[in-house]
Amino acid sequence: MRTLQLSIAIGLLTGALGCGNAAEPYRETKTTQSIARLVTADELAIRQAIEDYANGFIQEDMQMLLGLWDTVNPSSVTYVAAELDQPIVGVTNLAPYYQSFLDTLIIKSGDISNLQIFQTGDTAYAFCNYTWVYENKPASAELVQPTRATFVLVKRNGHWLYQHFHESISFEYEPPTSLR
Repeated sequence: MRTLQLSIAIGLLTGALGCGNAAEPYRETKTTQSIARLVTADELAIRQAIEDYANGFIQEDMQMLLGLWDTVNPSSVTYVAAELDQPIVGVTNLAPYYQSFLDTLIIKSGDISNLQIFQTGDTAYAFCNYTWVYENKPASAELVQPTRATFVLVKRNGHWLYQHFHESISFEYEPPTSLR
């Protein structure tokens, strides 16, 4: 029975998409447009908000960095930095922290991988890995630091803003057999 269902699905899909020749040029159709929409505008905006964290450091733009945060309740945002024992609470406390990085590091790149977004209405949870490439000021050897990041974002006036950001350093670890 499953073979029949699979055959019908393949037949319908082939009929809907058409059978193309690999030598034919790409043509945008209603089908390719609908497939492209599988990534929603909100998902693209969330990705941009996450990329702009790296962009703010690369461009040394304090306003970009602070502009990523929800200011409706500025004292309730939290940032858990990998290197700090306590979370930073409140938007006003982020500026000195960010400035310390801008004063001491040259961020070359902050590539994102493994981005996963879970959205419910105007709230989203996102996870990703950053690969930071940086130098210490005034100049040093290029260093690479992989980190993991978890975000809670809220949509305000069409913009996705951070309410919580937790960062941790990733490292190689072989778990015991009982945990695999």
